[in-house]
Amino acid sequence: MNSSKMHPIKINQPLVTIIAVCYNQYEYVQDSLNSILLQNYNSIQLIIADDGSTDGSKIIIEQWIKDFSPDTIFIDNKVNLGLTKNINTALPYVKGDYFQVFGCDDIMMPHKIEKQVLLLSKNTEDAIIYSDMELINTKGNSLGQRYYEKHIYKNPTGGWLYEELIDRFIISAPSVLIKIAVLMDLKKYNEELDYEDHDFFLRASKKYKFIYMPETTVAYRISDNSLTGTNTSLKFLKNSFLIFYFNYDANEAFANAFQKKLIFYMKNLYKLKFSECSTYFFKAFIKTRKNIFLKYGIASVPFYFKKPKVV
Repeated sequence: MNSSKMHPIKINQPLVTIIAVCYNQYEYVQDSLNSILLQNYNSIQLIIADDGSTDGSKIIIEQWIKDFSPDTIFIDNKVNLGLTKNINTALPYVKGDYFQVFGCDDIMMPHKIEKQVLLLSKNTEDAIIYSDMELINTKGNSLGQRYYEKHIYKNPTGGWLYEELIDRFIISAPSVLIKIAVLMDLKKYNEELDYEDHDFFLRASKKYKFIYMPETTVAYRISDNSLTGTNTSLKFLKNSFLIFYFNYDANEAFANAFQKKLIFYMKNLYKLKFSECSTYFFKAFIKTRKNIFLKYGIASVPFYFKKPKVV
């Protein structure tokens, strides 16, 4: 790639900040950064936040910045903080009118930012836009299926999505673009969680409307580290429980739905004898005042002494 492909920023274009997050993605990071560089949209601020990579990713990033994008901000975290903390280290540097978080194993289609900015700017009542994604394997080859073809039950839609996001997580997170007002309102990503997306968009959906753009704007890589491949893991169940605990809505219209979600994930964590079950369930009892959480909390106390606490 030649540095001549860099475009000067156009003053009349809204600035878009892309936070590219990397952790041990040596094989993919250069292609991911190149896809950002080759956007049809010119006014982009790029921030790269590396989460303590040990596989040579940092060497690739530093050379790429030197060769193609010397204005890029590189946050070189020396230790692995976890995804949400890594993202939060980049937030003080965000200057855009729009922003998004993007993993350094995925690929942006060239038109992504341009088309999404256009739609968001025309729809002033909407604050977040998302779209479909092509699924690719670890070698970058298409799996012959788009994200919403594979996950038919997600049924993507636009408008006020709070109830939908309580019921199920339907947002293709790598494809989003978000107005900066949302970030200013929500402040940061929840550092108690390993995954940022469901919690952030659930909180946002209480105040902001979404647009679904039925186009493919991202190539999403399915790997061992992707949530798609680990949705039955202890980490997933723990995070899912915490999302509904932290965001518990006592409003009569929503409390029952939140309780059902908490009970579902509680029972699955209990089956796995997760060591922190009793702590989680007692806190849920205090917040919901439902005796079932107290019952499971008492029953799971022995797990604390028998299982390691590492997730």
